Amino acid sequence: MRVLITNLSLSRNSGSEAVVELLADGLRSGGHQTMLLAPTLGDMAFRMRQRGHHVVDRIAEIVEKPDVIHAQHLTPCLTALARFPDVPAVFSCQSAFFEVEAPMLHPQIRHWIAVDEACRLKCLSRGIPADQLSLIYNAVDLNRFKQRPQLPARPARGLLLTKNFDHQATVREACAKNSIELDELGPATGRFSHQLEQDLLGYDIVFATARMAIEAAAVGCAVVVCDARGFAGLLNTANMEAWRLMNLGVGVLAKPTTVENLMDAISRFDAGDAAAVSAYFRRVAGDAHFIEEHLRIYSQAMQTDEAPNADARFLATASWIEEIGVSHPRRRWFHIVKELHGWPDSPEPTALLMMLQSNTEILDGNAASLTKLGEQVGSIKLEIAKSRQIMLGESNSRAAAAESSQTLLRAIDEEVSVLATFVTEIKRLYNRMIPLFIRKILLWARRRG
Repeated sequence: MRVLITNLSLSRNSGSEAVVELLADGLRSGGHQTMLLAPTLGDMAFRMRQRGHHVVDRIAEIVEKPDVIHAQHLTPCLTALARFPDVPAVFSCQSAFFEVEAPMLHPQIRHWIAVDEACRLKCLSRGIPADQLSLIYNAVDLNRFKQRPQLPARPARGLLLTKNFDHQATVREACAKNSIELDELGPATGRFSHQLEQDLLGYDIVFATARMAIEAAAVGCAVVVCDARGFAGLLNTANMEAWRLMNLGVGVLAKPTTVENLMDAISRFDAGDAAAVSAYFRRVAGDAHFIEEHLRIYSQAMQTDEAPNADARFLATASWIEEIGVSHPRRRWFHIVKELHGWPDSPEPTALLMMLQSNTEILDGNAASLTKLGEQVGSIKLEIAKSRQIMLGESNSRAAAAESSQTLLRAIDEEVSVLATFVTEIKRLYNRMIPLFIRKILLWARRRG
């Protein structure tokens, strides 16, 4: 079977990327041919190519017609559907949170997959027929993620795996209070690992959600399920089955991630219970069943008797373009751009005018400060000139010259402090007036230039 898999990226081992890698490796080891389309490629794509996968970022480079399309993310999915309009597709929803993951109806898509209960409900809420929707929970490559030795009585080394920023300091504080040496990996940290399966063997407790938490649990680490969105607690034998139904994801994050909640979870660390949790996930979350279920759904999609007529396909594709193609109305494309690039909503005209007026007043005040600072700098120049005359004059003693120099240095120090305060105010004003996404673009341009 030739399977074309789409994803937004194959770059930095994110959750959806890891799912694609696991799926593609499993299919290829079973004798199937894999083709992968992702607009953003990186080290991960290079490594997959080395293992024999055909990985591209342009649809024109897919020269063989696939038997089935496994689609993740709306935008590359649309590209694949438009290129191969008579090939059946299966759409996999990996997140109930992001709009780019939310399913859309299309007659070419014969079946939908949800990775947990939250995603299943998301699909149903978007009109996906229940009889065309299946649950396939996230899996772990058990050949890669080996079990670690027995945990110690108390955790000594911790690992934070995250793509969120806001809870990092909280986790650090909780670990410091428990004398846990903490390392951090993930998009929010700027540090990535190409051998997480090896890294996990050296940690006693892991702070993570979703697939990363499942992999850590399968290895045998104690897992605190949390991120910036919220906190669930310590994964244990009492909650593991219920939490797996929600993919250890946003559906179980019912509390805030606070130092107190983290301290409570760490205090419940139990090496024996963590070993039982590991055994459970290695039993139910192995990759063999994961691959079998996907192949079953692919075959079902390919064997559907009634093929959609051309007009229905063309209309659906055009409707997708209306939704995710950039246009003036704020349709799905707008929400996807915000998700991927952090662009904020534009303020209302009245609010914008008030903000500009306020910033203008601040600028006027700082302009006055700048004028005053210029006058003070002029005074310093006069003092320097006088000091030179004093130091060079034959009538003055060295002591008088030294005293004059000290006075001058103090004056300069005071004016430098004023200047530093002014610069700080200018930076604060810049951050208020210029949206974050524009500042990111300017920073990128400066680095390139």
